[in-house]
Amino acid sequence: MATRYASGRREGITEELVAALADYERGPFSAREKAALRYADRLFFDHHRVDDALWDALGDVFTEEERLELTWVLSEFIGLGKVMYVLGVQYGGHAHV
Repeated sequence: MATRYASGRREGITEELVAALADYERGPFSAREKAALRYADRLFFDHHRVDDALWDALGDVFTEEERLELTWVLSEFIGLGKVMYVLGVQYGGHAHV
């Protein structure tokens, strides 16, 4: 797997960090990052299972405003990814450092 975007590399995202996403619960991520990744997984795979318990758990590490912003951003990227897949739009691989 290749780190796809120069901006991510500049922010310190390494190939190792990207690879760690496959098992983020045991990866080198903070409690906030793990909560956000858990939420992203739930939104992507079964948004009907985003329940009060998950929302409240997010509240342990994010403010109400942060949870709303996180929801919006995740939803945009999930939707964009699905549209790109359906339309066969190529992405990544063309980044410049």
